[in-house]
Amino acid sequence: MTKSGKGNKLFALFLAISSVVIVAGIILYALLGFNTAPERPTNYTFEVKYNVVLGINDLEDDLQKLCEDTFQENGLSYSKKQVAAENSSSNLYETTDSILSYTFDSASSESLAKAVKAVNAAAAAYKTTDADGEEVYPYSDAAVFASWHVHTGMRIYEYAWRGAIAIAVAAIVALGYVCIRYGVSCGVAGLACCAHDALFTAALFAVTRFPVYAAAPLLYAAAAAFMSVLLWLVLCAKIKENGKAAVPLAGEECIRKAVAENRKLVLFTALPFAVAIAVLGLVAFGSATLFLLPMLVSVAVPIYSTLLLGPDICIPIRRAFDKRREAKLKKGGYVGKKKAAEAEAE
Repeated sequence: MTKSGKGNKLFALFLAISSVVIVAGIILYALLGFNTAPERPTNYTFEVKYNVVLGINDLEDDLQKLCEDTFQENGLSYSKKQVAAENSSSNLYETTDSILSYTFDSASSESLAKAVKAVNAAAAAYKTTDADGEEVYPYSDAAVFASWHVHTGMRIYEYAWRGAIAIAVAAIVALGYVCIRYGVSCGVAGLACCAHDALFTAALFAVTRFPVYAAAPLLYAAAAAFMSVLLWLVLCAKIKENGKAAVPLAGEECIRKAVAENRKLVLFTALPFAVAIAVLGLVAFGSATLFLLPMLVSVAVPIYSTLLLGPDICIPIRRAFDKRREAKLKKGGYVGKKKAAEAEAE
């Protein structure tokens, strides 16, 4: 049993790393927030559906100019323009069914409604000349129809927030079970690891500026907290087994031995979660992949805290409780038959 050996020195190093990441994450979050690049904002689309005969004049360019002049008159500025067309042929003409689409990052419904009315009216009144020099009204027969739509981006915030709350509540209930089943020292150490993992996970996304959806880091942090309690629960069961062995071990030896002998068990407990997340993330596509794969951090961080931080947090707490129990026994106080038997064995 070593009270100030290799384990404590490494603990100081790991604690320093965690502290730097968490503090840096808090500062960067306060200054910049998370990188919410994938979150699609609300935008507006102005569409003109039309079917015109090609070959009279360049009617498509005229229609685009008509739309853009109308936008300018109504104080609208588009961010993207797109023309989608499907060509078809007949014996006399080549026709095209087209959609002319403009995207606006910000716009008022009043301005867009005015633009729709103006484009429809101007299209019906528009005239040009054919190859023989005669005036024609191409759009009145071409069924030009302008409209606008509002598109709200993927609203993942509410679902992520609710999921984070549910997982956090489950983690708190599990911590209560740890305290009752394995003692206050394990419960306090589990709480410390749980809080560390939630903060460390969120801080990593703030420091690395990895692109995430708005509330996703909250969900990742809650998932890390739950995974932390689960892995710590596995280790606590082994600590208790060592304490109830034929030759019970003292507090620190009991914890050190449990960690040394059960590293693979902790890794194998976390492995199915990591594999499931990786597989779902890889077979998914687009936004689902970007949402799922970062959750691997919620598995990796608890492994780190369970094996490298939790034991050295638990040991001094266990030692303090043992000293308190010994002092109470010396004074003739009652500590319970089980605790008294454990003290005699140690």
